[in-house]
Amino acid sequence: MIPSRNRKFQEVKGGMITMQQWAAIRQLEKQGFGKRTITRMLGISRNTVRRALKQEDIPKYERKKLPVKKVDPFQGMVKEMLWEKEFIGTRILTEIKKEGYTGSLTTLYRFLSTVKKDPPLKTTCRYETDPAEQGQFDWTSYEVILGGKKCKVTSFLFILGYSRRKYMTFSLNQTLASVIEALEEALRFFGGSPEKVLLDNAKQMIVEHLSDGTVRINETFLKLAGLYRFKPDPCKLYWPRTKGKVERPFYYIEQHFIKGGEFSSLEDLIKRGQSFIDSWDDRPNGTTLEKPRVRFEEERDLLISLPVARFSPTIRELRKVSWDCLVSFRAVRYSCPHRFAGKRVWVRESHGSVLEVMDLSGSVIARHSLSDKKGATIIQKQHYEGIKSSTPKTAPRIREIFVETFSKADVFYQGLVKMTSYNAPYHAKKILEQRRIYEDQFIEETLQKAMEFGAFSHQAVGNILKEYPLKEDPLSIKNANYSLSSTTRRPLSEYNLLLTEVKEGI
Repeated sequence: MIPSRNRKFQEVKGGMITMQQWAAIRQLEKQGFGKRTITRMLGISRNTVRRALKQEDIPKYERKKLPVKKVDPFQGMVKEMLWEKEFIGTRILTEIKKEGYTGSLTTLYRFLSTVKKDPPLKTTCRYETDPAEQGQFDWTSYEVILGGKKCKVTSFLFILGYSRRKYMTFSLNQTLASVIEALEEALRFFGGSPEKVLLDNAKQMIVEHLSDGTVRINETFLKLAGLYRFKPDPCKLYWPRTKGKVERPFYYIEQHFIKGGEFSSLEDLIKRGQSFIDSWDDRPNGTTLEKPRVRFEEERDLLISLPVARFSPTIRELRKVSWDCLVSFRAVRYSCPHRFAGKRVWVRESHGSVLEVMDLSGSVIARHSLSDKKGATIIQKQHYEGIKSSTPKTAPRIREIFVETFSKADVFYQGLVKMTSYNAPYHAKKILEQRRIYEDQFIEETLQKAMEFGAFSHQAVGNILKEYPLKEDPLSIKNANYSLSSTTRRPLSEYNLLLTEVKEGI
């Protein structure tokens, strides 16, 4: 029997045919009907008939892959805020927009309607640890009054799992340097490290969770863990109750310490904050029913001993001090002691509020409060004490001072005029500025050497002066090694010998 041309044999949109059509096409072809005849009889296209005859397997319907929705990359975050933090839809929209969500509120609500019906179970098995086995570290942000101004600060909290002994500090930012500084301060406060430190999955510490279950940890943070010999233990994704011991105190701190409080400075906030924590640790804990400070004595001696050297000062940047004794950091210039002019120094940020300037041996030579005003210059007057009278500015006066200061300086100045023309006063001024850090007699000898070499420039004089010691300064750090290069410098006697050989050859 030949199928009639009716609706049930109409071709499905997109060229898909039913199993009945597929079977009918193959039967008609076997009965001797041509492709055109089958096309007319079944009311489908000739190409569909060709495909059905070539297809040996029974046709299967395959659902098209739907495009990725804008909310898909944020599903885990949305579920956490909905189930754990119990945020409403508009609050969730605000938070995920900060992370890059570009969809609409309607799209978010459509997704929320599918997950609200099946929230996860909130039951959790309490986990207690042995002495010195585990510590938990986390942070959160608060708005406080500092020096009469409202500003945002970050509270870092570390709690030992067994005793519940706590350490808290504050910073003005959440950079990797601030995180490491806070964690290191906590370990030194306790006098040792636990075996494991349970961490959040913040980008400062955790790079990513791989599909095979391994976790990539920030390399700098791993160095800290290796130095203090603890194992970083990232908590389960989207399950903050894993580190509930350190999560719960933040609400108590906000209600009993932060709210209504005013602080004169960040240092005042840090000092009063730890005092609040210490008084809290003198009260019995609700779970252990013991005072954390008393219970801590049981695990103090079991903590891993601390290294001698601190790690946080190594997170620093190298800078060169300008000849006006300033060093630049984030578009702001800060003064340094004048003996370091032209030298290289380390700079590091502490608690997001203080800039420490260190010499190459790591000793702190200056501290400044960080400024957020781009282009500002922060000066401490004591850094310039002991500098002789300022260098003259006019060309005639520069030449006059230059000639009066050094013997045979007139001959050298004439060489400057011959070699540099109109730039002679500039070179003479730069040489006079060397008096800040070198004795006049050394500059005198250097000028003589430069004239013998025919090197009439302040760069040549500066290079030769590097062979001489710096001025004696009562504030200087003795025996400090300021050289960045391991290359051995040649003594001046070698240059004298070379000059003699050249003259004899001529």
